[in-house]
Amino acid sequence: MLVNAKEEIVRTRTEILLKDYDCCKCEKCVEDMMALALNSLAPAYVSTHKGELFKRIDSTILQNSTDIDIEVIKAIETVSAKPMH
Repeated sequence: MLVNAKEEIVRTRTEILLKDYDCCKCEKCVEDMMALALNSLAPAYVSTHKGELFKRIDSTILQNSTDIDIEVIKAIETVSAKPMH
């Protein structure tokens, strides 16, 4: 299976960072936030089988977590300002 390793990181960081925001947290808004953040980041595809994703994530992805947080925060603020529902 081929996956973008950043997707799971963005999902986790979105859940954590959203706790600091008083905004809509419905599934549609959260998915819009994640899509916006992921489209702003370079993908990091890895091949994985049955739960081995985190074993395969390169340490440089985790080192770039500040960049990921910045993009997630921008996405939260953008979607919160104009939710699509």
